[in-house]
Amino acid sequence: MNHPYKRAAQGLLALSASALLIACGSGNNITAATPPTNVPGTDVPIDATQDSTAAFNFVAMVVAMGEADTATPLVLGDAELAVSDTADAMPVAA
Repeated sequence: MNHPYKRAAQGLLALSASALLIACGSGNNITAATPPTNVPGTDVPIDATQDSTAAFNFVAMVVAMGEADTATPLVLGDAELAVSDTADAMPVAA
């Protein structure tokens, strides 16, 4: 004859084991490689080489950082910022 507490304990054990397996996932910790955000070997964002608005925002961010003597040099390499002959002019913050 099965004791009712033994059945309950077995049910809780099975439930706990299931929860543990679900929490651990499949055990496959392979993550997708994150694409680079900057042009290789530079500090220039890839977006700034493909979109004139992104290029403007990048330059505005560099200007906003100021000309501190302690600032590290900006590595530009061979990166070329995007330009547009059709986009509206953007205001330059002083």
